Amino acid sequence: MSVAWIPNTLTLGNLVLGFIAIIFASMNIPHHLTIAGVLILGAALLDGLDGQVARMLGVASKLGQELDSLADCVTFGIAPGYLAFKGYLQGTWIYILDKPIDAGIFIAAIFPVCAAYRLARFNVQHVPNAFDGLPSPIAGIIVALVPLCFINIIIPKLLFIIGFVLVALLMVSTVRYAKPQSLILQKITGIKLLLFIVILIALIIMFKQWVIMVIIALYILSGLLSFIIQLIQDYRY
Repeated sequence: MSVAWIPNTLTLGNLVLGFIAIIFASMNIPHHLTIAGVLILGAALLDGLDGQVARMLGVASKLGQELDSLADCVTFGIAPGYLAFKGYLQGTWIYILDKPIDAGIFIAAIFPVCAAYRLARFNVQHVPNAFDGLPSPIAGIIVALVPLCFINIIIPKLLFIIGFVLVALLMVSTVRYAKPQSLILQKITGIKLLLFIVILIALIIMFKQWVIMVIIALYILSGLLSFIIQLIQDYRY
């Protein structure tokens, strides 16, 4: 029996958690958005493992890559978009011909559209050691962290819309981001890798979701800073 079912099961687990996150986001129960956010974070963990496990077992395949993209589109495109709509965008009314239309629906749709395009582009063209555009799992995690980090804080709707749309557009941008897992595995090995994992777990236990938010914010800024520096250099020459 082929062991390819192991990484594929992790990928399908990612899809299932994303689907359940959508269901929880739709429920009118206490902390429903927080639960949905946690589920998306759990799915991101499975997404980070499936490719590594496939390569470790020597069963990486085109089928697995396509399955991963389909799962990611649901979990890090549709689920975060729906979470954002239910929690922060719903009720963004505009009037067309004197009829009220909830513009939050169309703003929320930007996220799955950008995620789908980002994943399709990655499947047909990508460089080995970097990402062109913000990876969709990172973008999905950012939206998932909002109800976790700001559970008792009211975010101004306009501020959320600006941040939400910016993250979505970064997915389809040409801003280049490094592959952190490649850098870590190449430069940190043995005892150093173990120590790194222990420190990271300790920080997450102490500061919870804020550690993840800060790490992701720094990751996004690193790509933007490199992009700006490259633009300045191109302009000079």
